[in-house]
Amino acid sequence: MTSKDGLVWENDQRWSDNDVGGKAGALLDIAYGAGYFMAVGGKGKTDEILVSRDGRAWEELMDGDGRIETVTFGNGHFVTVQEGRLQLSAEIDPRAFQWSDALPWKGAIHARRCACGDTEAGFRYVFIGDADLERDQRHAFWRGSSETGMRWDHSMLDTPEVRDIAYGAGFFVVVGPDGRIESSHDGQTWTVRAATPNEEFSRIVWTGKRFFVTGGTTPWTSPDGIAWTKENSAIPCRVVWAREGLISFGVSWSGDFYVSSNLSEWNKIALPLGPALRAVAYRPEE
Repeated sequence: MTSKDGLVWENDQRWSDNDVGGKAGALLDIAYGAGYFMAVGGKGKTDEILVSRDGRAWEELMDGDGRIETVTFGNGHFVTVQEGRLQLSAEIDPRAFQWSDALPWKGAIHARRCACGDTEAGFRYVFIGDADLERDQRHAFWRGSSETGMRWDHSMLDTPEVRDIAYGAGFFVVVGPDGRIESSHDGQTWTVRAATPNEEFSRIVWTGKRFFVTGGTTPWTSPDGIAWTKENSAIPCRVVWAREGLISFGVSWSGDFYVSSNLSEWNKIALPLGPALRAVAYRPEE
Protein backbone atom coordinates (compact mmCIF):
# COMPACT_ATOMS: atom_id res chain seq x y z
CA MET A 1 0.00 0.00 0.00
CA THR A 2 1.13 3.57 -0.60
CA SER A 3 0.21 6.95 0.87
CA LYS A 4 1.31 10.52 0.24
CA ASP A 5 0.26 11.83 3.66
CA GLY A 6 0.03 8.73 5.87
CA LEU A 7 -3.72 9.18 6.26
CA VAL A 8 -5.19 8.01 2.96
CA TRP A 9 -3.80 4.71 1.69
CA GLU A 10 -4.18 3.00 -1.67
CA ASN A 11 -3.87 -0.72 -2.24
CA ASP A 12 -1.85 -0.45 -5.43
CA GLN A 13 -0.92 -4.08 -5.96
CA ARG A 14 -1.40 -7.32 -4.08
CA TRP A 15 1.66 -9.37 -4.90
CA SER A 16 -0.33 -12.55 -4.23
CA ASP A 17 -2.53 -11.65 -7.21
CA ASN A 18 0.46 -12.56 -9.39
CA ASP A 19 1.02 -15.86 -7.59
CA VAL A 20 1.07 -19.00 -9.69
CA GLY A 21 0.55 -22.25 -7.83
CA GLY A 22 0.33 -20.66 -4.39
CA LYS A 23 4.11 -20.22 -4.02
CA ALA A 24 4.13 -16.61 -2.84
CA GLY A 25 4.37 -15.97 0.87
CA ALA A 26 3.76 -13.00 3.10
CA LEU A 27 5.84 -9.85 2.74
CA LEU A 28 7.45 -9.28 6.14
CA ASP A 29 9.69 -6.20 5.99
CA ILE A 30 10.48 -3.20 3.79
CA ALA A 31 13.26 -0.62 3.46
CA TYR A 32 14.07 2.34 1.22
CA GLY A 33 17.38 3.45 -0.23
CA ALA A 34 19.24 4.32 -3.44
CA GLY A 35 15.97 5.24 -5.11
CA TYR A 36 14.27 1.89 -4.44
CA PHE A 37 11.79 0.36 -2.04
CA MET A 38 12.71 -3.24 -1.23
CA ALA A 39 10.21 -5.68 0.32
CA VAL A 40 11.16 -9.16 1.51
CA GLY A 41 9.30 -12.26 2.69
CA GLY A 42 8.32 -15.69 1.42
CA LYS A 43 7.29 -18.98 2.96
CA GLY A 44 8.96 -22.31 3.54
CA LYS A 45 11.89 -22.71 1.16
CA THR A 46 10.74 -19.91 -1.15
CA ASP A 47 11.86 -16.32 -0.73
CA GLU A 48 10.48 -13.05 -2.05
CA ILE A 49 12.61 -10.00 -2.83
CA LEU A 50 10.66 -7.25 -4.58
CA VAL A 51 11.84 -3.80 -5.64
CA SER A 52 9.96 -0.70 -6.74
CA ARG A 53 10.83 2.87 -7.65
CA ASP A 54 7.44 4.27 -6.65
CA GLY A 55 5.86 1.67 -4.33
CA ARG A 56 3.29 0.82 -7.02
CA ALA A 57 4.94 -1.26 -9.73
CA TRP A 58 7.03 -4.11 -8.29
CA GLU A 59 9.72 -6.33 -9.80
CA GLU A 60 10.66 -9.74 -8.42
CA LEU A 61 14.43 -10.18 -8.12
CA MET A 62 15.29 -13.76 -7.28
CA ASP A 63 14.32 -17.11 -5.84
CA GLY A 64 16.33 -18.54 -2.97
CA ASP A 65 16.36 -21.32 -0.42
CA GLY A 66 14.15 -19.84 2.28
CA ARG A 67 12.07 -16.86 3.24
CA ILE A 68 13.73 -13.58 4.19
CA GLU A 69 12.20 -11.83 7.19
CA THR A 70 14.12 -8.57 7.43
CA VAL A 71 16.03 -6.06 5.32
CA THR A 72 17.95 -2.87 6.02
CA PHE A 73 19.64 -0.19 3.91
CA GLY A 74 22.79 1.63 4.88
CA ASN A 75 26.21 2.65 3.61
CA GLY A 76 24.93 2.40 0.03
CA HIS A 77 23.65 -1.19 0.24
CA PHE A 78 20.61 -3.28 1.04
CA VAL A 79 21.54 -6.21 3.31
CA THR A 80 19.44 -9.27 4.15
CA VAL A 81 20.06 -12.66 5.73
CA GLN A 82 18.72 -15.93 4.33
CA GLU A 83 19.25 -19.16 6.27
CA GLY A 84 22.05 -17.45 8.20
CA ARG A 85 23.85 -16.22 5.09
CA LEU A 86 24.44 -12.54 4.36
CA GLN A 87 23.19 -11.06 1.10
CA LEU A 88 24.62 -7.72 -0.03
CA SER A 89 23.22 -5.59 -2.85
CA ALA A 90 25.51 -3.96 -5.39
CA GLU A 91 26.13 -0.23 -4.89
CA ILE A 92 25.78 0.55 -8.59
CA ASP A 93 22.53 -1.43 -9.01
CA PRO A 94 20.68 -2.28 -5.76
CA ARG A 95 18.70 -4.93 -7.64
CA ALA A 96 21.81 -7.14 -7.95
CA PHE A 97 22.75 -9.25 -4.91
CA GLN A 98 25.77 -11.32 -4.04
CA TRP A 99 25.90 -14.13 -1.52
CA SER A 100 28.34 -13.61 1.31
CA ASP A 101 29.37 -15.17 4.61
CA ALA A 102 27.24 -17.68 6.55
CA LEU A 103 26.84 -18.12 10.30
CA PRO A 104 28.73 -21.14 11.68
CA TRP A 105 25.82 -23.05 13.20
CA LYS A 106 23.96 -25.99 11.62
CA GLY A 107 20.18 -25.90 11.61
CA ALA A 108 17.29 -23.63 10.69
CA ILE A 109 18.62 -20.11 11.29
CA HIS A 110 16.20 -17.19 11.22
CA ALA A 111 17.15 -13.49 11.13
CA ARG A 112 14.09 -11.76 12.57
CA ARG A 113 15.02 -8.06 12.70
CA CYS A 114 17.95 -5.81 11.78
CA ALA A 115 19.30 -2.26 11.96
CA CYS A 116 22.39 -0.41 10.78
CA GLY A 117 24.26 2.73 11.72
CA ASP A 118 27.56 4.59 11.94
CA THR A 119 28.80 4.13 15.51
CA GLU A 120 31.93 5.30 17.28
CA ALA A 121 33.30 1.84 16.46
CA GLY A 122 32.51 2.28 12.76
CA PHE A 123 29.60 1.37 10.53
CA ARG A 124 27.69 -1.79 11.46
CA TYR A 125 24.83 -3.94 10.22
CA VAL A 126 23.35 -5.81 13.20
CA PHE A 127 20.88 -8.71 13.11
CA ILE A 128 18.93 -10.54 15.81
CA GLY A 129 17.29 -13.93 15.42
CA ASP A 130 16.78 -17.48 16.60
CA ALA A 131 17.80 -20.95 15.45
CA ASP A 132 16.70 -24.57 15.71
CA LEU A 133 20.06 -26.30 16.10
CA GLU A 134 20.44 -29.71 14.48
CA ARG A 135 23.23 -31.09 16.64
CA ASP A 136 21.80 -30.17 20.03
CA GLN A 137 18.13 -30.45 19.05
CA ARG A 138 17.27 -27.20 20.80
CA HIS A 139 16.05 -23.68 20.16
CA ALA A 140 18.43 -20.77 20.77
CA PHE A 141 18.66 -17.01 20.19
CA TRP A 142 21.55 -15.25 18.48
CA ARG A 143 22.95 -11.85 17.45
CA GLY A 144 25.42 -10.98 14.74
CA SER A 145 27.15 -7.91 13.30
CA SER A 146 28.92 -7.08 10.06
CA GLU A 147 30.96 -4.04 9.06
CA THR A 148 30.59 -4.51 5.31
CA GLY A 149 27.64 -6.87 4.81
CA MET A 150 30.12 -9.31 3.20
CA ARG A 151 31.15 -11.26 6.29
CA TRP A 152 30.07 -11.83 9.87
CA ASP A 153 32.60 -9.97 12.02
CA HIS A 154 30.98 -11.10 15.25
CA SER A 155 28.24 -13.56 16.21
CA MET A 156 26.89 -14.79 19.51
CA LEU A 157 24.73 -17.83 20.20
CA ASP A 158 22.58 -18.38 23.33
CA THR A 159 21.88 -14.70 23.87
CA PRO A 160 18.81 -13.50 25.81
CA GLU A 161 15.62 -13.43 23.75
CA VAL A 162 14.94 -10.08 22.07
CA ARG A 163 12.29 -9.19 19.49
CA ASP A 164 13.32 -5.93 17.83
CA ILE A 165 16.29 -3.65 17.26
CA ALA A 166 16.81 0.00 16.31
CA TYR A 167 19.74 2.36 15.83
CA GLY A 168 19.99 5.97 16.98
CA ALA A 169 22.17 8.41 18.97
CA GLY A 170 25.21 6.23 18.31
CA PHE A 171 23.70 3.10 19.86
CA PHE A 172 21.95 -0.09 18.83
CA VAL A 173 19.11 -0.97 21.22
CA VAL A 174 17.25 -4.28 21.47
CA VAL A 175 14.04 -5.02 23.36
CA GLY A 176 12.29 -8.21 24.44
CA PRO A 177 10.16 -10.02 27.00
CA ASP A 178 10.23 -9.29 30.75
CA GLY A 179 10.95 -5.65 29.98
CA ARG A 180 14.40 -6.33 28.54
CA ILE A 181 16.25 -3.35 27.05
CA GLU A 182 19.92 -3.59 26.08
CA SER A 183 22.19 -1.16 24.24
CA SER A 184 25.46 -1.50 22.37
CA HIS A 185 27.83 0.96 20.69
CA ASP A 186 29.17 -1.69 18.27
CA GLY A 187 26.59 -4.50 18.03
CA GLN A 188 28.94 -6.83 19.90
CA THR A 189 29.09 -5.83 23.57
CA TRP A 190 25.64 -5.35 25.14
CA THR A 191 24.62 -3.65 28.40
CA VAL A 192 21.28 -4.16 30.14
CA ARG A 193 19.72 -0.72 30.58
CA ALA A 194 16.25 -1.49 31.91
CA ALA A 195 14.32 -4.60 32.83
CA THR A 196 10.81 -4.49 34.23
CA PRO A 197 8.94 -7.79 34.73
CA ASN A 198 5.57 -8.23 32.99
CA GLU A 199 6.48 -5.81 30.18
CA GLU A 200 6.39 -7.75 26.90
CA PHE A 201 8.30 -5.33 24.68
CA SER A 202 8.00 -6.20 20.99
CA ARG A 203 8.86 -3.06 18.96
CA ILE A 204 11.41 -0.25 19.15
CA VAL A 205 11.82 2.70 16.77
CA TRP A 206 14.16 5.67 16.61
CA THR A 207 12.05 8.78 16.04
CA GLY A 208 14.93 11.06 15.08
CA LYS A 209 15.11 12.39 18.64
CA ARG A 210 14.48 9.43 20.93
CA PHE A 211 13.96 5.69 21.14
CA PHE A 212 10.32 4.68 21.55
CA VAL A 213 9.53 1.18 22.88
CA THR A 214 6.07 -0.40 22.72
CA GLY A 215 4.38 -3.74 23.25
CA GLY A 216 4.18 -3.57 27.03
CA THR A 217 1.57 -1.88 29.19
CA THR A 218 2.93 1.62 28.42
CA PRO A 219 5.70 3.01 26.17
CA TRP A 220 9.23 3.62 27.38
CA THR A 221 11.44 6.32 25.85
CA SER A 222 15.09 7.35 25.85
CA PRO A 223 17.05 10.13 24.10
CA ASP A 224 20.29 8.15 24.13
CA GLY A 225 19.54 4.44 24.72
CA ILE A 226 21.02 4.68 28.23
CA ALA A 227 18.57 6.58 30.47
CA TRP A 228 14.96 5.37 30.15
CA THR A 229 11.62 6.86 31.18
CA LYS A 230 8.26 5.15 31.45
CA GLU A 231 5.55 7.23 29.80
CA ASN A 232 2.46 8.25 31.76
CA SER A 233 -0.25 6.54 29.73
CA ALA A 234 -0.78 3.53 27.50
CA ILE A 235 -1.29 3.72 23.74
CA PRO A 236 -3.51 1.37 21.67
CA CYS A 237 -0.79 0.02 19.38
CA ARG A 238 2.77 -1.09 18.78
CA VAL A 239 4.69 1.59 16.90
CA VAL A 240 6.20 0.33 13.63
CA TRP A 241 7.55 3.61 12.19
CA ALA A 242 7.97 7.10 13.65
CA ARG A 243 9.45 10.52 12.91
CA GLU A 244 9.19 13.41 15.35
CA GLY A 245 7.46 16.38 13.73
CA LEU A 246 6.24 14.30 10.81
CA ILE A 247 3.98 11.29 11.46
CA SER A 248 4.05 7.91 13.21
CA PHE A 249 2.31 4.60 12.57
CA GLY A 250 1.23 1.77 14.83
CA VAL A 251 -0.60 -1.53 14.62
CA SER A 252 -2.65 -3.38 17.23
CA TRP A 253 -2.60 -7.11 17.91
CA SER A 254 -5.98 -7.31 16.17
CA GLY A 255 -4.57 -5.70 13.02
CA ASP A 256 -5.97 -2.17 13.42
CA PHE A 257 -3.85 0.67 11.99
CA TYR A 258 -3.15 3.89 13.93
CA VAL A 259 -1.63 7.26 13.07
CA SER A 260 -0.19 9.93 15.38
CA SER A 261 1.40 13.34 14.95
CA ASN A 262 2.87 13.47 18.48
CA LEU A 263 3.31 9.83 19.63
CA SER A 264 0.80 10.31 22.43
CA GLU A 265 -2.57 10.78 20.70
CA TRP A 266 -3.46 8.04 18.24
CA ASN A 267 -6.27 7.84 15.68
CA LYS A 268 -7.42 4.61 14.07
CA ILE A 269 -7.81 4.90 10.32
CA ALA A 270 -9.23 2.55 7.72
CA LEU A 271 -6.97 0.69 5.31
CA PRO A 272 -7.92 -0.96 2.02
CA LEU A 273 -8.88 -4.61 2.32
CA GLY A 274 -5.92 -6.95 2.34
CA PRO A 275 -3.35 -8.56 4.64
CA ALA A 276 -2.47 -6.90 7.95
CA LEU A 277 0.25 -4.25 7.79
CA ARG A 278 3.66 -5.43 9.03
CA ALA A 279 6.17 -2.70 8.16
CA VAL A 280 6.51 0.81 6.74
CA ALA A 281 9.26 2.53 4.73
CA TYR A 282 9.45 6.22 3.84
CA ARG A 283 10.76 7.99 0.74
CA PRO A 284 11.46 11.69 1.31
CA GLU A 285 9.97 14.09 -1.20
CA GLU A 286 12.29 14.71 -4.12
